[in-house]
Amino acid sequence: TYSIVPRIPGGEITPDKLIVLGEVAKEYNLYTKITGGQRVDLFGATLSQLPEIWEKLIAAGFETGHAYGKSLRTVKSCVGSTWCRYGVQDSVGMAITLENRYKGLRAPHKVKMAVSGCTRECAEAQSKDFGVIATENGWNLYVCGNGGMRPRHGDLFAT
Repeated sequence: TYSIVPRIPGGEITPDKLIVLGEVAKEYNLYTKITGGQRVDLFGATLSQLPEIWEKLIAAGFETGHAYGKSLRTVKSCVGSTWCRYGVQDSVGMAITLENRYKGLRAPHKVKMAVSGCTRECAEAQSKDFGVIATENGWNLYVCGNGGMRPRHGDLFAT
């Protein structure tokens, strides 16, 4: 079977889009999973169902999340200064800007990003290929993090 992975920039989604995902999952009897990358994956579709499913998702404003391509997968974010008392910058806004800017970018390997709204690091930005962490004075950019088989914090690249 096949998986359907719509892009959800910054993990921000409207109630209407959540309802569409639920309706599609129910109609096609799909297993649903909220991922660590802040997306909702739908599993178990047959090849013949894919065009119908994507037609419904595209009509609702979704696009592909490039879940298996050598490209940007997702930009994870915490709620930042909009909803968290510790947030010092708008991490969701930054994550959406980054995801929309770099979605579809071809790369030698998958690329993951994250944006944290403060140094508490709720989005785990230092464990991504590119991580952005808010400070009182702006943003810190980290590169070369990894959360896989050999975890490592990224290196501070720019402040």
